[in-house]
Amino acid sequence: MQTLIQDLRYGLRMLMKKPGFTFIAILTLALGIGATTAIFTIINSVLLRPLPYPDAERLVYVGQKFRSGLAGSGEPKFLFWREHNQSFEALAAYSNFGGAGGNLSSGNEPEFVRGLRISEDFFQVLGVYPALGRPFTQAEDTPGSAPVAILSDGLWQRRFGGDKDLLGKTVLLNDQSVTIVGILPKHFQFSESIDLYVPLKARPNANYDPNATVVGRLKSGVTLEQAASEFQSIADEYREAFPKQMQEGESAGVRPYKEIFTEDVEKLLWILFGAVGFLLLIACANVANLQLTRAAGRQKEIAVRRALGAGNGRIIRQLLTEGVLLALIGGTAGLLLAVWGTEVLIAALPQGYLPNASQIKADGWVLAFAIVAAIITGLLFGLAPAWQAGKVDVNQTLKESAGRGTATRGRLRGALVVAEVALSLVLLVGAGLLIRTFANLLNVEPGFDPRNVLTFQVALNGARYDTTSEAAAFYRDATERIKALPGVESAAVVNKLPLDWQFNMPVTFPENPDKVQSVQLRMISPEYFKVMKIALQQGREFNEADNPGAASVAIINEAFARRYFNEKNPLNQQLTVGRGLGDPMRQIVGVIADVKQMGLDSDALPMVFVPIPQMSDKLMAVVRAFTVANFTVRTRVAPLSLSKAIKNEIATLDATMPVSQILTMEEVANRSVASQRFNMLMLALFAGLGLLLAAVGIYGVVSNVVAQRTNEIGLRIALGAQSVDVVKLVVKYGLGLAISGIGLGLIASFGLTRLMKSFLFGVSATDPLTFVLISILLITIALLACYIPARRATKVDPMIALRYE
Repeated sequence: MQTLIQDLRYGLRMLMKKPGFTFIAILTLALGIGATTAIFTIINSVLLRPLPYPDAERLVYVGQKFRSGLAGSGEPKFLFWREHNQSFEALAAYSNFGGAGGNLSSGNEPEFVRGLRISEDFFQVLGVYPALGRPFTQAEDTPGSAPVAILSDGLWQRRFGGDKDLLGKTVLLNDQSVTIVGILPKHFQFSESIDLYVPLKARPNANYDPNATVVGRLKSGVTLEQAASEFQSIADEYREAFPKQMQEGESAGVRPYKEIFTEDVEKLLWILFGAVGFLLLIACANVANLQLTRAAGRQKEIAVRRALGAGNGRIIRQLLTEGVLLALIGGTAGLLLAVWGTEVLIAALPQGYLPNASQIKADGWVLAFAIVAAIITGLLFGLAPAWQAGKVDVNQTLKESAGRGTATRGRLRGALVVAEVALSLVLLVGAGLLIRTFANLLNVEPGFDPRNVLTFQVALNGARYDTTSEAAAFYRDATERIKALPGVESAAVVNKLPLDWQFNMPVTFPENPDKVQSVQLRMISPEYFKVMKIALQQGREFNEADNPGAASVAIINEAFARRYFNEKNPLNQQLTVGRGLGDPMRQIVGVIADVKQMGLDSDALPMVFVPIPQMSDKLMAVVRAFTVANFTVRTRVAPLSLSKAIKNEIATLDATMPVSQILTMEEVANRSVASQRFNMLMLALFAGLGLLLAAVGIYGVVSNVVAQRTNEIGLRIALGAQSVDVVKLVVKYGLGLAISGIGLGLIASFGLTRLMKSFLFGVSATDPLTFVLISILLITIALLACYIPARRATKVDPMIALRYE
């Protein structure tokens, strides 16, 4: 221990003697360790840490099983599964409430709140209970029971000021008096946007089988495999009891509940972690090069110590101790940088990019990771000078002047630069592919014109709008009022905006009424296609004459026509929407151009449009239960400048109706590519840092070579070498290192970029253009890094150089 303390004190003195070297090394390490620790903080919180519920490993997702994987379940199937299974302590289901929310009118101005419909044992399954009040009872989760709700702590504090007397009182939710029976704990956050919970009230004989997510808590000792086997049998029982409710090839399956939150981001997070790992290796190589340069000036010191009796092990231990000490200082700075960087990353994350992003934070595992990373890093870059120290020739070194290098050290430094360039190229190629992906997305034609279009949401949840005629009258009056505002060209309503995920409904054709197809459904008002500038390809658009008394009509998109009518003319063909929901037979009167619905990187899906006034009451109820009406307004002025006037018009029609999600359509389009933009920026940032470190490494090595070959260069100049010859000599050496690194990097990139295939759009993982351009960029940077020391070499005075010794 005494020896270790002595080594640490000596190492600290040596670092303080070279403040410039120490500062650069610590900064380099802080960047590498800080970036790596920041990404690990996210990975630890999202992927490695269990869900924030008791015995979270026993939580299991249960769903309809198809070849493509598991999907959500309908309410009747959930009730059947709950009754017949023996594997779970409890089984619960949840789904969106009232188009993902409801209108809360109690108190101040009305507010649209996000909600979740849950079965009565939902909180029992999660192992979480209200901080005040109680969970729902079985009676409250029965169709026809009195309405009750449980509030999140956030809504309770924000809307009701944390009033503890709120329990047992009623609030006005969707024009209905709802009794508050519980307040959730402050730390509980099932989803960042959920404000309240109401009973699911699942129906065993629902006409429409709405999608619900089913989660269960396994009994102690029951394995996932046993549950999977049981649910295969339960699915067979359900098929025998209700053959028409099961699709061909459908079964039931299970998987760990956490996977449904992390499956979309897991691969990407590990790719980012690999990228910062490369960055850390580049930082290690750079610091190792700095250490080798510094070690060249300490050869006499090492030779003297060996002459005085210090063995190789003692000297190597001293140098490794100095390396680890330097790394720990850099790691401490990196940890502080990581804490700040993680906060910046979370603030920059696109909405919904990571599950429960607000709960991401550093913990003991992150601290341990930073310490271990620092120690390993210190050992990695400390090995090079330590290894060189073991090869010092005591007699020869004591005869030579300080600062002379050796060919071995030069080769080692060159090898480190080659590794830096190779790693930088891999990062740059990955960033280049994502940049090209993002550029391709921006060039995609979405099928509509987002410019000068304002959107906002109004949820018609309440008894006053139970029927289609009542809802249609509100939409008609609202759009007429909005169209009368100065600066407005046209206005319309749709239940789902483009680039806003999907809403499927069953469709049947008269020639085969038993065969059900699932397609995208959009209820729209007249002028919707005009507002969005969606091209009409055949037939006509909807107009005010398409009312309940007229023939029922529909419009389809080109994808629908291609899939279901092939070469036939789709006009005047017939279909029915929403099986069992009283929708009449409809005649197709128009075909519109395809519009991107799931995202700019996905193909258009078959879609059917129906006029709002012609929807059956049951179909309207289902649509409003799972989607929110989106108003679209094309303007001649800045769209957001009309926000206040539009709010006033809606309030004039109904003072209890809140307006939410006021956005321009361009913002909606930008949000649809926010994840790709974030991925691109993150990898580009790491690649840029790697490129900078590689350039510094090349510059340092070439500068050192120039210093070592001062005699030779002076002699060449004395013998008549021109400046251009000297520049070529120096640049040739540095460029040789860069080209070697590029070669190795290209080989690695051809293998590693294939991992990014699922994140690319319109570009191959081995795109030749990207590989060539990145290689040219690296060669250019290498030339610049070599040119400065090369120019300095041309200014060597031959007389001084020849008297160097």
